[in-house]
Amino acid sequence: MVNPDLVKERQNSTLDVDKLNLFFGQNLLLSTERYKHILNLKKRLTNQIKSLYDENYENLERNDKYELVLRKSIELIEFGLENNIDNYLEYTYIIGEVMGTEKQIFGLHFTMFSISLDLWSTPEQKTHWANFMKQNGIFGTYIQTEIGHGTYLRGLETTATYDSQTQEFILDSPTLTSIKFWPGASGKTCNYAIVMAKLIIDNKEHGIHAFVVQLRSLENHRPVPGIELGDIGKKHAYEGIDNGFVKFNKVRIPRDNMLMRFAHVSPNGEFKRTGNEVVMYACMLIMRGILCMFASLLHSISTTIAIRYSCVRRQTADPSGIEPQIIEYQTQQYRLLPGLATSYTNFFATVNFRNILNEFKKSSENFLKIDSNEIAKLHAISSGLKAIVFEDCLKFAQLNRLCCGGHGYSASSGLQPVIQEADAGCTYEGDNTVLYLQTARYLLKSAQKGFSPHLLPQNFQETKDSKVFVRFEKYTSLFEKLFEAKLREVSERMFYLIEEKNMNQYDAWNNSSLLLVETARIYVSVFVIYTNLKSLNDHSKMECNQNQIVLEELFELYLLYGIVEKFSIHFLKLELIDGTRMTDLQTKFFELLKKVRVNALCLVDAFGWSDSNLASSLGVYDGNVYEKLFDYAKNSLFNKNDVHKVYDKLVKPYVETKAKL
Repeated sequence: MVNPDLVKERQNSTLDVDKLNLFFGQNLLLSTERYKHILNLKKRLTNQIKSLYDENYENLERNDKYELVLRKSIELIEFGLENNIDNYLEYTYIIGEVMGTEKQIFGLHFTMFSISLDLWSTPEQKTHWANFMKQNGIFGTYIQTEIGHGTYLRGLETTATYDSQTQEFILDSPTLTSIKFWPGASGKTCNYAIVMAKLIIDNKEHGIHAFVVQLRSLENHRPVPGIELGDIGKKHAYEGIDNGFVKFNKVRIPRDNMLMRFAHVSPNGEFKRTGNEVVMYACMLIMRGILCMFASLLHSISTTIAIRYSCVRRQTADPSGIEPQIIEYQTQQYRLLPGLATSYTNFFATVNFRNILNEFKKSSENFLKIDSNEIAKLHAISSGLKAIVFEDCLKFAQLNRLCCGGHGYSASSGLQPVIQEADAGCTYEGDNTVLYLQTARYLLKSAQKGFSPHLLPQNFQETKDSKVFVRFEKYTSLFEKLFEAKLREVSERMFYLIEEKNMNQYDAWNNSSLLLVETARIYVSVFVIYTNLKSLNDHSKMECNQNQIVLEELFELYLLYGIVEKFSIHFLKLELIDGTRMTDLQTKFFELLKKVRVNALCLVDAFGWSDSNLASSLGVYDGNVYEKLFDYAKNSLFNKNDVHKVYDKLVKPYVETKAKL
């Protein structure tokens, strides 16, 4: 039986949920037909493999969690093979039915390990490793981060020294800070890895390169001699994943284990560049594209949970004595609905970026012939977009937790893993602040050389000629002017510090870094706006007017939130908006909260998340949250016995002693 408040919410909505869900799926998986096929596979999967949500996962100890996640991961690989699922995004979307928001253990195998082999290998190496992996049951990971180095790739200390006598590379961790730290599934699970190390030939360094390294025996799974590895210990999250440490002690690997598409070492030790090493970034671009989409989907999960719960939870009687749904309170709408709007805008931005990447990959023969200026622009956007979507995901996931009150703090809410994943996502594959600064470096270059830094969605001219663009042009123009003004401001500051204050480039950059970060953040926001205008124009062709109205209201809420909250100080400081107009826009923002609230539940329903995906007692589709919450409490392993064993050991003797006194 569905909670009557949710029944009423769905009846009062003006949204056609099924049509919007199909548009969502079409954007995610590139075709409606493919999306429908994947939905059928998800149903098949739920009948075949029990979900973590139904295995009392959150109440298990770590060893049991690792075993369960590993078992599920293997079962999911088999399911993927049986059903010919070879697209990782589709695979990830499907397995959420089993894993919920928990990571499957072989994520890096299917992403960085496989992508690196595909993009960085010569044709001969690609054939060799494909056959070797298939014949030997290889599970790989990607190893870059060291205990003393992360984002700064050139600072890596792990060495790969070439021995021309034996035609081998000798991998070594020469210092404590050179020990590899954090790579997923490297502690106990994976037997091979792509290892990033500093190439040395005849005492001369030749930069960082990728090497295929065996970590564990294929016979008994013991560590290869010379390699010390293990799990790094308890973390804030990912209890089912064995993030590891790896220390190399003069480990020898064959010369052909260096991936040589862009650099070649001959048998006698001659080093030669064989391609555009900038294309090495392509692997990172693809990974960031995947991560950006993942963050936007993760964001939609926490939003779904919080909005459903807010429609069910009632609190504090009104003058008539009735406790209203908490979503009726303006303070709740203010915390919830900008996050809802941002989850939609970030989704459309990230799928559009994925499409742009795919087009570049196709037109440049797997990035081999891409122009260096184009890859620099893609790198700038990918850096800033990855930073902003995880930043938003973390911010709004935490707000969503707060909107769920005390019950939101229970592990059964499903919000804890979203918060922890988003938290980690602000660091892994590039610290957010560092990524913003990488974007800013490109922006300064564009200002100095006088070219536009903006990356436009495909066929954007059609969007610019549309009614959608006209409707939002005043907002678009405001954000464009803000970006131009901030870029001019930071450029002038850098010039002043260098020319007038005689600072060197490094110090001037450091003393402008906060301004640089904010400029990058605004730049990415302009990209988000452009891509959403395209998606709204695409949706307008579906001839579903009621959904178009709701999506445009939601997008306007996002824009107004950016103006009156996120970037308000900059609009006012740079005199792009005066105080009176800011007050008017804030009033409009509050009015839009009421409009969006009417369709809030159905907007999250349109994401299409199942209860297994959400893994949440508070976000269940039927709204029976208190029943689910109580069931979770009763299933705690702490309740296995009515009297805990420590009672006889500690409490009873103490009480008896006190009684004698």
